[in-house]
Amino acid sequence: MASPEPEQVFQIDESPDETAISQLRKKDSSNGSNDEQGEEVVNILELGIDPTTTETGVANPANQMEDGDTDKNLEKEVVKKDKKKKKRARPARPQVDPSQVPERPPQQTGNVFNIWYNKWSGGDREDKYISQTKAEGRCNIAKDAGYTKADNIPGSYFCLFFARGLCPNGKNCNYLHRLPTITDIYNPNVDCFGRDKRSDYRDDMGGVGSFMRQNRTIYVGRITVSDDIEEVVARHFAEWGDIERIRVLNSRGVGFVTYVNEANAQFAKEAMAHQSLDHSEILNVRWATVDPNPLAKAREQRKLEEQAAEAVRRMLPPDFLEQLNAGALQPAKKRKT
Repeated sequence: MASPEPEQVFQIDESPDETAISQLRKKDSSNGSNDEQGEEVVNILELGIDPTTTETGVANPANQMEDGDTDKNLEKEVVKKDKKKKKRARPARPQVDPSQVPERPPQQTGNVFNIWYNKWSGGDREDKYISQTKAEGRCNIAKDAGYTKADNIPGSYFCLFFARGLCPNGKNCNYLHRLPTITDIYNPNVDCFGRDKRSDYRDDMGGVGSFMRQNRTIYVGRITVSDDIEEVVARHFAEWGDIERIRVLNSRGVGFVTYVNEANAQFAKEAMAHQSLDHSEILNVRWATVDPNPLAKAREQRKLEEQAAEAVRRMLPPDFLEQLNAGALQPAKKRKT
């Protein structure tokens, strides 16, 4: 009986083929398409070669350097993001030294003190001496603005002393230390600082203003006449919010500044009162009277309606706005019977 044939054992050489490696090198040297790059990856996986190592199995130092560079770049991005967060969460800076603030009685804003409403009444004109005295401080939005205790309380008012550059409280202030935005909406009977408005303007168009109409235009007088007067006025008053238009009477040294938001006009009126521009003048800032032009009145009414619609739109959730823009929430048309 013949003996059984011995089983043949086939050994698979796991080492990469030299011809395959040479083909891989040729493909690396040539500028191939995306399909060729995909084939190279398949060949590398089939040959069992680690992409981070050379043919001899030694780690490629270039790839290690690239990995180290990516880690450093990620660390830099994280540091930049942290700096941005810290910049956004910057606390408000005290504008004056609290120890040097003298204790003064409340400012008298009228001629008669009303005990029922606990405030001054009367007095329709500002004192002539005060109107010709330079302001004690000036607000610097880039350095002074920041968060305060009022940021955690919805509906908080803005700090009047911050607008004038005289707030010693900083982050401990109970009022907002920033510029107003279009979403800052208050009762028409008060301004952005929480002061009560009157039914009519004062005789000199100063003071808080009137609740009978929204006034976004302020009058600026005593401007030093120069060749670049329009540029100077625009540069100084643009610090307090977005400006819709500026009109300057060069010969008279008078300007009218109209802001997009009424709260910004209120803030700018207090911030620029008795200030100076590029010269040593003392500005006379008042509320502007109503423009009698019918076209101006129609434009003002249309602007107020657009501003109200934009404020409501910003308060709506994003998903609802997407459906509204897509037309999914349009009312159904009535069928004809």
